[in-house]
Amino acid sequence: MKKIEITIADKWLMGILFLLSITGIILSFVLFPAQANTIAEIRVDSKLVKSITLRKGYNEEIRIGGQTEYAVIEVKDGRVRIRQDDSPRQIGVQTGWISKPPQQVVNLPYRIVINVVSNESLDVDDIAR
Repeated sequence: MKKIEITIADKWLMGILFLLSITGIILSFVLFPAQANTIAEIRVDSKLVKSITLRKGYNEEIRIGGQTEYAVIEVKDGRVRIRQDDSPRQIGVQTGWISKPPQQVVNLPYRIVINVVSNESLDVDDIAR
């Protein structure tokens, strides 16, 4: 069997290639961090009606209900709100835009709950329910 000898130049080349590969891995984490998925869950009577990923540039309008007893939910640029409903006190409409977990909008007359959930850790230690 023939013995392979490693020269000093080979050792330098392996070291440089190792450092370049480690630097590339570290830079990929710094330049392209993992994006957290923020989702708005729309529930009516505790049943999930729709899940929407909140992101910039995405716009949608969802109407829940009929001609009477309705709510219009608006999703725009990473935020969500109840834009319009025909409930007497308009509490869900007055809540305004939400975009960060664990925020929520509740419309009690029509049993609509919009929760913002995410796969990233929250700044909140605990929530009592």
